[in-house]
Amino acid sequence: MHVDKHFHRDLRNVSEWIVDGCSVLKTNSSYTVCSCVHLSTFALIMQTSRPPERDSLMELLNLVCVIVGLVFFSLALLTFALCQWSPGVNNVARINICISLLLAHLLFLLTQRFLSLIRPQQVLCAVISGLLHFLFLSGFVWMFIEAVLLFICVKNLSQISSKKREVLSSGFLCVIGYVVALVVVCVSVSLVPEGYGSEHCWIKHDNGFIWSFLGPVCVILALNMIIFIKIIITLTSTLNNLNAKISQMKQTKIMVFKTLAQFVVLGCSWILGFFTNGSKVLEILFLILNSQQGTFIFLVYCVLNNERVTFYDDSFIWLS
Repeated sequence: MHVDKHFHRDLRNVSEWIVDGCSVLKTNSSYTVCSCVHLSTFALIMQTSRPPERDSLMELLNLVCVIVGLVFFSLALLTFALCQWSPGVNNVARINICISLLLAHLLFLLTQRFLSLIRPQQVLCAVISGLLHFLFLSGFVWMFIEAVLLFICVKNLSQISSKKREVLSSGFLCVIGYVVALVVVCVSVSLVPEGYGSEHCWIKHDNGFIWSFLGPVCVILALNMIIFIKIIITLTSTLNNLNAKISQMKQTKIMVFKTLAQFVVLGCSWILGFFTNGSKVLEILFLILNSQQGTFIFLVYCVLNNERVTFYDDSFIWLS
């Protein structure tokens, strides 16, 4: 019997073959071709080489973390939709981060759970990988937009409302947030149409095609890191100039948590994905942080953001 890739033997009982995740691709009277696929965490999205085999513990952790993240993405969206916000508050980037990543995580989770059924359908697998490419990339574009909005809020406190209305309208942001990702995917499809549909129904690593995703992501992460550092510096300087009443609102522990949360919300923690190969600790940290972006958005922007002082708007979500 000819075996494509390989069946995996149980080391505890070498007389048995483990066939979970394996399917027959072709068979006749002389040989059978089989393909084996195994579940993976979404850390594989940021890997530059073919992912290693995963153990059951990591798959369980991935399942739990992603489901929890999906719940909080949903809660955040419900809060944004049902609650009344101050006129100057612009939640469009946060809403679309939640929408893009909720759909991306849900689709990726379902795809990996039913990979043995989807993988033999080459066209379906390629379509799913292309859709994942678009959803994750649009999520990163929206993270960049959120970083820019936050920087404008912190840099121009007295002009925040007019800035948002005149320069950064919701319609303009939506065009940027989705069209940029759509253009990248369309160009990628036109140049290398066979680049989609890996064994995990993700972008193939052949000929470096994975960089059609990682390239734009690297640029966005680098920009977001620079903007995040500038925000911290500007916010620290601004705090020193606030009056006593506002200064009293600052609580050290809450400030530290919100700073960490903003680091995750802006996607900066996705940088860990480039270093997870061969490191279980980094992969677990990557999985926990980046599957919980919805959790951090819900806690910072919905639970801890009281919006009591309209003038300062969401520039001071870190302080309220």
